[in-house]
Amino acid sequence: MICQFAFENFKAFKNEAVLDFLAERISEHGHSLIVDKDSKEKVVPVIAIYGPNGGGKSTVLEALNYLKVTILRVIVITKLHDEEDKYESAIRQLSSITTKETYYKLSPESKEVPTKFDIMFYTKGKKFRYQLSLLKNKIIEENLYLQEAGTNNVLLVFERSEDECILGGEIEGIAVEKVNDTMPLLSHIAINYDFETIDTVVEWFFNIEMLNYDNPRSEKKILLPKTDDKRKRIFEMLAEMDIAIKDIRVEKDLDGNIENIYTKHIMENGEMCEIRLEEESSGTRKLLSCLARVSHCLEEGNLLIADELDAKLHPKLLRYLIGLFTNPQINKKGAQLLLTSHDITTMNHNVFRRDEIWFCAKNPFGASKLYSLVSFRKNDGTMIRNDEAYGKRYIEGRYGADPYIQRIMSWEDNE
Repeated sequence: MICQFAFENFKAFKNEAVLDFLAERISEHGHSLIVDKDSKEKVVPVIAIYGPNGGGKSTVLEALNYLKVTILRVIVITKLHDEEDKYESAIRQLSSITTKETYYKLSPESKEVPTKFDIMFYTKGKKFRYQLSLLKNKIIEENLYLQEAGTNNVLLVFERSEDECILGGEIEGIAVEKVNDTMPLLSHIAINYDFETIDTVVEWFFNIEMLNYDNPRSEKKILLPKTDDKRKRIFEMLAEMDIAIKDIRVEKDLDGNIENIYTKHIMENGEMCEIRLEEESSGTRKLLSCLARVSHCLEEGNLLIADELDAKLHPKLLRYLIGLFTNPQINKKGAQLLLTSHDITTMNHNVFRRDEIWFCAKNPFGASKLYSLVSFRKNDGTMIRNDEAYGKRYIEGRYGADPYIQRIMSWEDNE
């Protein structure tokens, strides 16, 4: 599970932005929190980011995905090439993403300042912290630390700078002299050696699921589980949302290429009929494109990142998807959801804790800022109450991220 992610000098963000999944000491929805069994540290299962168009919401998700791609690209293309059939989708996805310079463009000096990433997460009974700094596509600093859950003992895995590389006990003695300065040391070790700690970190990044519904092609990809039990669960979830699709049939040509996809429905007379997938509503097609991934993340306890998840979905369907992660009876493995949204009907205390609602907005100079509802303070210095009408106040511009007018708060005055 992810605890915290920070980055700076990345696209719309000039200064450091911190996305914090660690739960605040507030009263609402305490039952939904994910608790690490060893450290007893509590994290939220969901974070929803709101804000105006161009405010930087998607950039937060892009920053985390950029870090993932930077680490995994070389690993996937090289080490997994022999298993191309198994990892075909990942290889194709990571090969198509470019890692161009992404520094903050509205400040001349930012080109000479590193882009930094800093992430902390739990996996397999350990807490990891990974840091990466890039300048003109070259790595100038990279660090990895681990902490046994439930202890205060932080161990060095490696520290790398332009001048030296310090290795911890597990990987001591490996050859690092010829590591390319554009390749993460984490990736180099994963490709050339077999260390449990390194493999655990790489596996965690590999298991992050990314759904980008800003890209129309995403809604045309239908993913269905191979096993009957998992497939059955997908159609049970659709039934819970009052979408009466009983099954899906895929029609292929002699070469195995998909020609048509049909959804199966029960007619009024009790007989089954088929409808071409393109005849279904865009919202239904979107659900079919994401439910298998949602289900997989819940089963494995992975992180799901979804940009524009609310687009084309009825608010009740969006609330249902969020509820899958906030219901501990369903989310038994500690899966987490990070999404962007414009849907204010779900921005209320019945759906979210105050530390699960975050905002992005730009200051007068064009730089984005990221902050949570629970950290926001009124003019008198008091916190936002948990019984406020969050959506109404947001539309009125009370939280500094007005989605319709240029009434952005002065960051300088508030900081």
